[in-house]
Amino acid sequence: MTLTQQEAQHIVRKLGESGIPPARGLEAYTVGIDSLLSTLESEYLRGYLGDGGSSFKLVVGEYGSGKSHFLYRLRDVAWDNGYVVSRTELSPKECPYDNQLKVYQTVVSNLIFHDPDPNVEDTQGIEAFLENHFHHTLRTLGVESPMTSVGIDLRAKLWLETILHFKVESPSYRHAVYFYLQAVAEENESKKRVLSAWLRGENVSLRDVREFSITEKMDRSLAFKMLRSLSQAVHELGYSGLVLLFDEGDRMVSIGSSRTEKVACDNLREVIDRCAGESLPSTLFVYAVPPYFVTNIAPQYEALSQRISSKVKFSRKNPFSVQISLDHLDYPGEELLRMIGEKLVGVFECAYETELDREIQKQNIARLAESCASLLSTSHRRHFVKSLIDILTEQRIEGERVYDVDGLQGVVRHVTEQLGRSEGGEY
Repeated sequence: MTLTQQEAQHIVRKLGESGIPPARGLEAYTVGIDSLLSTLESEYLRGYLGDGGSSFKLVVGEYGSGKSHFLYRLRDVAWDNGYVVSRTELSPKECPYDNQLKVYQTVVSNLIFHDPDPNVEDTQGIEAFLENHFHHTLRTLGVESPMTSVGIDLRAKLWLETILHFKVESPSYRHAVYFYLQAVAEENESKKRVLSAWLRGENVSLRDVREFSITEKMDRSLAFKMLRSLSQAVHELGYSGLVLLFDEGDRMVSIGSSRTEKVACDNLREVIDRCAGESLPSTLFVYAVPPYFVTNIAPQYEALSQRISSKVKFSRKNPFSVQISLDHLDYPGEELLRMIGEKLVGVFECAYETELDREIQKQNIARLAESCASLLSTSHRRHFVKSLIDILTEQRIEGERVYDVDGLQGVVRHVTEQLGRSEGGEY
């Protein structure tokens, strides 16, 4: 891809501050996951899901191995194939996985309306998604304004009425979408407020939504049904499907204590079973976890363990495997780091409109890759990226030079302390 200077600076700043990838521009330095992404695209996004199927995948990777990076790139591929995406970072307060209502609320708040035009900023939230889709549809129908002197434009009205025939499990959900968009057309702000609150999963009295033929109250008992209804509604609106990305983080914080662990694992097992059935049409459900979840938590729950355990990892040869391992990429460890490093040098050059001595940087990258591999475990990618940005920034001010091994190991140690992570014994 061709980066603008502003985009390149954003990447450098994000990686330099935390080693955590930015939300955009990752393809500029993506290495090693092409075969995983292309297999997901060919086997699922362009294949099975398009025919109404659904699938669950578990992305497994150590701290700093690129789970967030992988999810962002999968999001981009999903958009390229006409899918709607919601990316959720699970946390104990905002989105504990043992509470399905909060999971639903976070999914709809992170639902993205993506415009392929790079100059148009993406919007988040179910209201923004529905409204943008509605206005895009009106433009397709040649409708300049949904309202006329005698009411809603006939073409808009006929399209709205198709929603009432959507195959959605919850009739209340179908009615909420229909009446919300009708309120958008009429510019009725009071109706929009109450209907959007219900769609967001807030505590709305049934008395307040009775006029919209909504007879179900959003609560924990109905949350997963509403998630399924969202998936079905997205498919009925004409999208290829829905991709739900859940990033558990590195410490399984949403699972929480042993008290909530069983509920969370039961919920996850139900998701896997639903994906095996027909109630989540054209939906890819992706859950990113550290290896600890697979080795320590899941084995305590036999039903879940049976569903996610897999000796054979996901690959072109084994596209049906549940587990996508980020320890099994297209290139071996140090080679992978060197290739990432060479791409990042190009990003850095673009960010600061400079031209670096590639031979000097090649030596630094090789030695830094070797240092990271010797000092750290397989979770060294984030440390490598941040360390490289640090030494490139230093050279930008003080001039280019070849670093010795001791100097680079010092950089890696310093970065490890900054990231607040203990690796390989003393680190």
